[in-house]
Amino acid sequence: MSGSTHDMVITVSVAISAGALLVTASRRLNLPAIVLLLAGGVLLGPAVLGESAPVQPDALGDGLAVIVALAVGIILFEGGLTLDLASYRTASTMIRRLLSFGVLVTWFGTALAISLVTAVDWRYAILAASLVIVTGPTVIAPLLKRLRVNERLHGILHWEGVLIDPIGVFFALMTYELVVANATAQGAVGNLLLRYAAGLGLGLLGGWAGALAVRRRIVPAEMTNVFALGLAVLVFGAAEAVASEAGLLSVTVAGFVFAALGASRVKGVRQFKGEITDLLIGTLFILLSARLEPQQFLAFGLEGVAVVAIVLLVVRPASILLCSAGLGMPANERAFLSWVAPRGIVAASMASLFALSMSKLGGEAAEDAVFVETFVYSVIVATIVLQGLSAGLLARWLGVERPEPKGWLFIGAHALALRAAEFVQAQGGHPVVVIDTNARAVREATSRGLRAYAADAREAASLVERFDLRDIGHVAALTDNEDLNVRLCQAWSSVVGEGRTYRCDRSRGRVHDSAGADAGEAEATNPGRPIWSELPRPSLVSSELQRGEASTTRATVDAAAPPERPADILLHATEDGTIGFGPPPEGRAADVLRLRRTADYLAWSLRPELVITSDATDVETLLTEAVDRIVSLVPRLPRDETIRELLERERSFPTVVGGGVAVPHAYSAALDARLCALVRIPGGVCFGGPAEPTPVRLAFVLLSPQGDPEGHLATLAEIARLVMDAEVREALVEAPTPIAVLRIINAAVR
Repeated sequence: MSGSTHDMVITVSVAISAGALLVTASRRLNLPAIVLLLAGGVLLGPAVLGESAPVQPDALGDGLAVIVALAVGIILFEGGLTLDLASYRTASTMIRRLLSFGVLVTWFGTALAISLVTAVDWRYAILAASLVIVTGPTVIAPLLKRLRVNERLHGILHWEGVLIDPIGVFFALMTYELVVANATAQGAVGNLLLRYAAGLGLGLLGGWAGALAVRRRIVPAEMTNVFALGLAVLVFGAAEAVASEAGLLSVTVAGFVFAALGASRVKGVRQFKGEITDLLIGTLFILLSARLEPQQFLAFGLEGVAVVAIVLLVVRPASILLCSAGLGMPANERAFLSWVAPRGIVAASMASLFALSMSKLGGEAAEDAVFVETFVYSVIVATIVLQGLSAGLLARWLGVERPEPKGWLFIGAHALALRAAEFVQAQGGHPVVVIDTNARAVREATSRGLRAYAADAREAASLVERFDLRDIGHVAALTDNEDLNVRLCQAWSSVVGEGRTYRCDRSRGRVHDSAGADAGEAEATNPGRPIWSELPRPSLVSSELQRGEASTTRATVDAAAPPERPADILLHATEDGTIGFGPPPEGRAADVLRLRRTADYLAWSLRPELVITSDATDVETLLTEAVDRIVSLVPRLPRDETIRELLERERSFPTVVGGGVAVPHAYSAALDARLCALVRIPGGVCFGGPAEPTPVRLAFVLLSPQGDPEGHLATLAEIARLVMDAEVREALVEAPTPIAVLRIINAAVR
């Protein structure tokens, strides 16, 4: 009997809120969520609080089955989204055996144990056993995130967990039809085949159609998540309309196909669906466990405990042993798989729904319904608590954990990043990957022997699966955009861990070693350790490297002789293979990558076409001629704005340096490299008013990119040194051609 609308609203609202809070608490306490959810459901349900309990599952009536069905369908769609063929290929034969032969071994092995140990009728023993075939992505996925087992074990457990759910449900339904509904064997098997056909066919069609709509941008980008949720419900409902319970397979297949074909937007969908899944799992376990009574577990007795122990210690190991026969799988991997097989929400939901249906029949079915439900929930709790808490220790003891990833990902394929990537690859011996959205830059990186991909690095989770980047343990965001670097570090911190991401940030303190010393206060508020704070933006340094204005060299730093200019060192590699930014820790020898920005700054800023002979009689005309000449080379330079800025600077702080020389200068965001126009005024122009009676005959009009103060100041200093010599000043004014001017400058600064 369903209750009042008021009871329904209270029940659902408390289940949703309590489930969300307990899932959050489990993450904070690093405990299996289902343990807290089961306890929370019982405490909030009628078994403890009676009629005043805020969660009354019976008040929902048949609506409980609807909520459970839809929620499980959405959860399995999210599981399908996370499947990838790369992990399947690592152990495809083992996965196929577990999903076929392993299912039968688990099913009949468990049924045999129940029949031998308890007095339960063999028919209901088979029914109860069919409900623990499944493992489930809701428990396997969080476990795998914590364990970091090797690739083969990860692929086996993940694929088994996702695909075995619909398979287990189909066999459970077939068994229910035979045992409880008294269907004929022919009818039950026919329904099983119909569910497979409907689920597979509609899943393929729905996943393909959804991916096509996303790829062709029929679906607006901001609506992709909502569209994916609607697609999952539509595919589920369509399959259910064809055959009852076919929706579970259909949404799993649809999720897999959608992820495989949906391209770049799948990452956002995965994140959105993952959050929805957490909410649904919390809600379902609160609703389902609220039906449980502590007395039924006390009545389960030692016989029930023995059956659960046999399932964990005999049936699962037997299944793994038989499925792995002849595959050459190491004993430690087989041992790990034999222990890890936690059951989750699908087993719980089917057990509760079967128990509800059987209890309505009365008689023997109602009595055995209690055993079926109690047995399944006991297996769930035992596997989650025992296996969840011990799997990490077992993985370390058996040596099946993946080695700590030591590879490096460099985001940005400009010249500076490529030099750094080549150094790490050569000196550290670590895997190195370069990612950039510029396909031409990626081709350049590939031609230099680097592993490089054209992609959006913000999609961290999807890129790890797409390009198999599980060996990446450090990420360096080396773009010009400092805000983007922060976002990139935030995205990759969840993949490689806190303290393993680095970012170019000229406004922050520097990092002096890989352990993170002197990371600066920014590290406390922004993800990623700031690096290379004393350099201009990476694109400017890269331009200098390409033009020959700067160079990188590799050298060995003696532990007893620290470098004179630590700011020159970009990276270091110590003897143990540790890579760090900046100079090595004090007292340690290391190979280092030095950056030398030692070019003739003025010579590189000048060009023959920027040497002007002028008849100007005022400062504004002189500056206009200089800026116009620079604009002819860089049309995007804002002419009027630049002239106005130069004039305002001259009015506020005249740039006359004496000897008839002035150095008007400014920064511009429109420039990628410094440019200097040398204006020669034989007749002279008065710059400084009465305080500077000597007219200016040489004006070096210098414009530098924003973010390059070092290069800008170095050029100004070079000009000052150049014009200290009166003979050089006179020669520059009298030189017959621009080429002659450049020759005088080159000779004077060397």
